[in-house]
Amino acid sequence: MRCAGALLGKKDVNDLLKLAPSLDEEVVLMDADVVCGVDHIGSAVSHARRAFERKSNAANTLGMEVILYASGERQISKAKKKMGLHQGTKHIAVIVLSPEDAEVDDVLKRLGLDRDDSLLECTPEKGKAFGLGDPEIAAIGAERMQELVLEKVAFVELLKH
Repeated sequence: MRCAGALLGKKDVNDLLKLAPSLDEEVVLMDADVVCGVDHIGSAVSHARRAFERKSNAANTLGMEVILYASGERQISKAKKKMGLHQGTKHIAVIVLSPEDAEVDDVLKRLGLDRDDSLLECTPEKGKAFGLGDPEIAAIGAERMQELVLEKVAFVELLKH
């Protein structure tokens, strides 16, 4: 799994969403303002791949299953609303699922995006955008917030049944 943060710049979200499926690589695009670190993405990808291997996937595509897990939600519609790209999205998380030898920088170039991996860092604002409440963040501390996000990602498997 290869991922990067990227700035949308002057590009239109709809143009980006139309361009991505035309690439040879299988990519997932998410709102980086809700991504709480590279481990958040890695966990979602691992859980989604495992769901497909076990035939317990809820989505028809691996990319959508990744978004489902990354969101910590049970329903695909809620996952898309939470993690998907929308008008006004400026910060993008780009995940390259396949092929194994694909270079994320090449994908970013073809998508016309400028790399900025700092956009993937976990912050209290992102925790709140993800759905963590102030009491949860206060109870565990902002420095451990990513652990709570990873728990919610893992919990999706139980929610699906």
